[in-house]
Amino acid sequence: MKFKIVFYLFIFVCILLFFQLFNTNKVLNYQDDLIQKQNLTYIKLKDSIKGLNEYKSTNNYFSLTADSNLMKGESNIDLVRLENQLIDVLRGLNSKQGLRKLLTKIPKEGTYLVDQIKVVNRKWVLIGFKSDLYWGQALIEYSIKQDNSVQLKELSHFVNPL
Repeated sequence: MKFKIVFYLFIFVCILLFFQLFNTNKVLNYQDDLIQKQNLTYIKLKDSIKGLNEYKSTNNYFSLTADSNLMKGESNIDLVRLENQLIDVLRGLNSKQGLRKLLTKIPKEGTYLVDQIKVVNRKWVLIGFKSDLYWGQALIEYSIKQDNSVQLKELSHFVNPL
């Protein structure tokens, strides 16, 4: 009788250990999959950060306030003020229909409004504009006169239908 009890206990312990072995293997595989997914996400995020840093450095190179080589001797406050003044002048073209006067060869239909402005350097500005029928972009040369007024001159533009 003792032998049968010990034998059944041995069989029960073997079954329990076998179950534990398979269950532990499943848990370890699941944890390993989670770690692998987390590592892949980390690598993707690291690559995204690298790409964003490259984009940021390129975008800052073509910026009035970020490139210190453009206007040596002037403070950043003056550059920010100049960029804000240019943006105000270009946004002011929206209210006076001045964009049509600046860009002479655009189609006559529609009211054109400046919606995107990028000050490239101390001579050029890129703008994006839209109307109800067309959209386009333009490269504009600007200069600051002695009385702090801004003079704009179109260098090139294109217009596409919506």
